[in-house]
Amino acid sequence: MVIDCGQGRRQSGSVGETRQADERTRQRDAHRATRAEEWLEPEAPAEDEPEATWAPEGRPGGTPPGEDWDTIELRSDLARHLDRTAFPATRAHLLEVLESHQAEQRLLDLVSPLPDGATYANLADLLRALGLPIEERPG
Repeated sequence: MVIDCGQGRRQSGSVGETRQADERTRQRDAHRATRAEEWLEPEAPAEDEPEATWAPEGRPGGTPPGEDWDTIELRSDLARHLDRTAFPATRAHLLEVLESHQAEQRLLDLVSPLPDGATYANLADLLRALGLPIEERPG
């Protein structure tokens, strides 16, 4: 027996074989959905593991004391738009790179008041000139 499966495809075999294949597919898909839902549920900690807790308000995970989240986010946004190839750079070049990367207006406004003649060797130099703290890594 030949069965038309639509879109020009044909399958040979009995109707019973086709139903069995459809049932196997449904069972497989149902099993996948169940496993995916289980994956989203957090696993309870073991006896010797501490209970997971959220970061305190206003102090995300690794935020050093004395630094606010807005400053960290601003520094991160600048680094995302100004990669190593952007340096050394003048104010005009920084603005050009930020505009080409479609940076937010707040980043353009931050860089705009920098002096014309200054050249910044890297992101750390730029952050110092902008008065933003530089992240120090222990080590």
